Amino acid sequence: MIKRVLFFLGSLMLTHQTSQAQNIENIISHNQETIVTDPSKGENSYKRWAVFPPTTREIRQIILKLTFECPDNMRCADWDYVDHLKVRQKNDTVDYEIARMLTPYGGRFQEDWRFDWKVDITDFSPILRDSLEVDYIHTGYEDNKSRGWKVTVDFEITYGKPVAEQLTIHKIYDGNYSYGDKTDPIENYLTPVALTANAQSTYAKVKIHQTGHGMDADGCGEFCDKYRQVLYNGKVLDTKQLWMECGDNPLYPQAGTWIFDRANWCPGYLLQPDEVKFDLNSGQEFTIDLNMEPYETEKPSAKELLVAFVLEYGKINSDNDVTLVDIISPSNEKIYSRKNETGALAVIRIKNNGKDNLKSVLVNYHLAGEKPKEFKWKGDIPFGETALLTLPEEVFSDEQSTLFYVELKRPNGRKDGYKGDNSKNSVYTRPNILPESSIIYFKTNNKPGQNTYSVTNSYGKSIFKRDSVDLKPNTAYMDTLKLQEGNYTFKVEDKGGDGLEFWFKAKDGNGTVKLLDTLGQAIKHFNSDFGSNIIYNFRVKPGATYHLDNEPSINMFPARTQGPVTLDYFANDEKDVEVIITQQEDESKIVETHTYLNFKKGIFTYDLSYLPKMRYYLKVVIDGKEVFKNRIRLKE
Repeated sequence: MIKRVLFFLGSLMLTHQTSQAQNIENIISHNQETIVTDPSKGENSYKRWAVFPPTTREIRQIILKLTFECPDNMRCADWDYVDHLKVRQKNDTVDYEIARMLTPYGGRFQEDWRFDWKVDITDFSPILRDSLEVDYIHTGYEDNKSRGWKVTVDFEITYGKPVAEQLTIHKIYDGNYSYGDKTDPIENYLTPVALTANAQSTYAKVKIHQTGHGMDADGCGEFCDKYRQVLYNGKVLDTKQLWMECGDNPLYPQAGTWIFDRANWCPGYLLQPDEVKFDLNSGQEFTIDLNMEPYETEKPSAKELLVAFVLEYGKINSDNDVTLVDIISPSNEKIYSRKNETGALAVIRIKNNGKDNLKSVLVNYHLAGEKPKEFKWKGDIPFGETALLTLPEEVFSDEQSTLFYVELKRPNGRKDGYKGDNSKNSVYTRPNILPESSIIYFKTNNKPGQNTYSVTNSYGKSIFKRDSVDLKPNTAYMDTLKLQEGNYTFKVEDKGGDGLEFWFKAKDGNGTVKLLDTLGQAIKHFNSDFGSNIIYNFRVKPGATYHLDNEPSINMFPARTQGPVTLDYFANDEKDVEVIITQQEDESKIVETHTYLNFKKGIFTYDLSYLPKMRYYLKVVIDGKEVFKNRIRLKE
C-alpha cells in the first residue's frame, strides 16, 4: 500500500516568517515492510508501485528517508549485507539504483530498536515522476524464518523552483566488477564512455555508488584501501581513496565487526554517493572514464560493486541562493549523535546553490521564546558545495526540550533567489546537569596506550586531561572534577578504534568508564564497546538538582570464549536480578538461570565450557523486563 502525505511547512518563528512556505509531500513506497533474505538466490526483491509527481510539477529537493526496525515476532537480522533501492519507469526496461544500504549487524538489538538514515536524491528528479516501480532488493543468505528487518522507504519531496534546469541522466556503468584479476582486469569494463551534451547544458556531474566487497589474500575488496580516479576527456578530474573509518559510526554498538574500516562503507550505513562536478558546453562531445588503482593478486576474489551516472544541467536559476541543508547540533537525529563535539555551540550545514561564489551570509538563530542572535559569516563556497558552520554563542535552555531555529539571510548581501529553504528547526534537548564536584571513573583494559580522556569547555579550552602515558593496564582511576558554572564536553578517545572492549579482540581485555557523584552513585554510564570515541556534553549549574543514571550498567565479556564469561553489573538501586543463558536459535531452551536478590553491584564469572559449542544469549531481567541481551559464541 502506497502512502501519500501532503502538508505545508511554514516557519514557526513569529519574528522571522519566510515569504515562501515549503510545500512538502511524502511518498512512502514500503511502509514498515518485513524484509528477509531468499537463501536459494542470495537476493530478495520487494517491488512496489508508487505514483510520483508529474513532469509539469517543479521539484526543489528529494530526500530519501530510510528506517530500519526489528520485525514483529522476529529478531533483527545478523549480517552486513548490501541492499539496493532501484526504480523503473512504467514501460521502460532500464532501472536506476538511486540508493544503496549496507545493513547493520543486528544480533544484539532489542525489540524496540529503530534507526533512521537519509540521503539527498534530488539528482534523480527527472526519473522520479509519474508511476514508478520501486524495488527494495535485500541480498544475503541467512535464515529467513526467524530474522529480518522492518523497513520503511519514504521519499520526502519539496516542491519549488529547482536549483538548475535538469536535462538528462546517463547510466554509464552498472556492475559487480572483479578487481585484481590480471587475466580479466577491471579496466576491461571501466572503459571510457563517449557522450554528447544536450544543447542547453552548462555543467554536469558524475554520481557514483561504489563499495568494495570480497576477501582475497590482501583483504580486497572489503578491507583494502584503494583509490579511484574520474577522468574527463582523458584528464584526471578527481581522485578518491575508497576507504571509510567505521569506529565513529553513529549506530553502535553492533553485534559483529562493526568497527573494522572498510572500502567506502560501514555496517549500518546508507551510502552517501560521490559527486564530481564539471563544466560542460552545449552540444559538446566528451568522455568520462573511471579508473581503479592498479592491482593484481594470484587468487582474485575482490569485487567492486559500482553504479555511475552522468547528470546534465542547464542554466543555474539564481545568482545568489543559499540553502540551510541541516542543523547538525542541537539535534535529536541519531545520525548526528557523534557530531556534537562543540558542546553548547550549534553547528549547521549550508550549501551554495547560487551561480556566484557564496562569500557572506547572515545567520539568525535562537531557541523558542528567545530573542534571535545574529551571526555574519564570511568565507568562499563555490556553486554546489557545502560547508559546516559553528555558530559563536552558546545555546542553553532550562527547558528539558524545546525547538531551535535557524534562518539564513542576504547571501552576498543580496536578495536570496529562493527563500523557501533558508530556515529549519530542530529538537533541542537540555544536556545533563552535573554537580560542581563529580568523579571520572576510568578502568583501563590491556591496551591503555590507545586511550585519553578529557574535559573541555564549549570553545575547546582544556579543563582536564589524562593522556595515554598516564595510564597503566587494568587499573582503575578516579579523577575528581571541580568545575565552575558552564557548558562542558567529556571526551574519551581510542586510537585503536575498538573502545575499551570489543568481542573480536578478547586479548585486549575490557575497561569501564562512568561519571559518579561524590557519593559514588552513577550520574552517567557509558558503553565500553564505543569504537573510536565517547562524546558527552553536560552543564554544571550550582544549586541545581542533578539526576542519577538509574539504569544499570551491564557489561558482558568476552563474547567469544572457550567457557568463562564475566558479567559486570553496577546500579544505584538494589533490585532482584535474573541472569538467564539460553540457546540463540531457540531462546526457550534455557541452559542456566541465576537469581540475585536485593542486588546492586558485583562481578560474576560463569563457566560454560561444559555446553555444546554453539551460540548462546546472556540476558539480564529486572522486575520481569529484559534490560540486557548479548550473544555468546562458545568456541573450541
